[in-house]
Amino acid sequence: MSVDTVIASAAAGTWHAPLDELSSALQGPVLAQIDDLGVIDVSGADAISFLQGQLTNDTAGLDAQRVQLTAYCTAKGRLIAVFDQWRDGDVICLQLPREILAPVMKKLSMYVLRAKVRLTDASARWVSFGLLGPGSEALVAQVFGAAPAPGASLLVDAVRITRLADGARARERFVLRTTAEHAQALRGRLAGARAVDGGVWWWSQIDAAQPTVVAATQEAFVPQTINLEVLGGVNFKKGCYPGQEVVARSQYRGNLRRRMSVAHTTQPTQAGADVFALDEAEPVGQIVLAASAPGGGTDVLLQCPMDRPLIEQALLRIGGPQGALLDVRSLPYTIVDVTA
Repeated sequence: MSVDTVIASAAAGTWHAPLDELSSALQGPVLAQIDDLGVIDVSGADAISFLQGQLTNDTAGLDAQRVQLTAYCTAKGRLIAVFDQWRDGDVICLQLPREILAPVMKKLSMYVLRAKVRLTDASARWVSFGLLGPGSEALVAQVFGAAPAPGASLLVDAVRITRLADGARARERFVLRTTAEHAQALRGRLAGARAVDGGVWWWSQIDAAQPTVVAATQEAFVPQTINLEVLGGVNFKKGCYPGQEVVARSQYRGNLRRRMSVAHTTQPTQAGADVFALDEAEPVGQIVLAASAPGGGTDVLLQCPMDRPLIEQALLRIGGPQGALLDVRSLPYTIVDVTA
């Protein structure tokens, strides 16, 4: 599959992969090149202070190895983008879906003003791989001498290795990031993992309830409605950024009515599709991401009401009040009040 084809798939918010490749991720290590992610390099003497005033997390706290979840909001607290960010020397790298990279970079650039900051599309410089499945941890330890603990990162031989949280079925998940000049060598070192389509990686993200924002869902969510603060993507002590007052109010006043959940459906769908309750004319939620699931059907992340009877009685549907049923499943992590 070409990069252009992969990016077109991402634009629809739905990822597809062969069922045998999805099944293989449950049986042994598989390796997927994640071509639909791009990178913005933020450089200059004021890069950290600039991002500190724009993003939801504490950019100033980044060290040479850490990879941090963060986000960019409108003044109304609505998400424009979700990033992974890391330091590469004096440069801060922001990784996000390629389809929204150009407009996000343009919007950030509007606020540079006289700051000594330069934003550059560095997507061609970086290559990312998703490694997952039983035996992946052992393979990483064999190749690099050690495997990071869950949530931690290591920088070894020009490769940034991040261990991600497990999903309900997708286990031993890693992201490996390196520069384009080292990508072929890295692929060779990981030859013990089966090469699979990028859709397998995105399914694992859904299984682990790890959201992102695509074009179809820009400005649709506040951070807490897709669990970003629980996942460590919001720092409530770092100071002001666009939308900070709205995000803080949602946190401290306890008026949050929707959360993100994981679900399965037998029908295809895509990010941005409306979620309805049975016999109700107005939508009650929205699909965040969708991907082909092992065994068939589609696994999704969805934003939906925090109404357990509505969820438990299987009353949520896609596309209309009589649409395909959503089988809502348990999150692989616990929702906690991170400011308690």
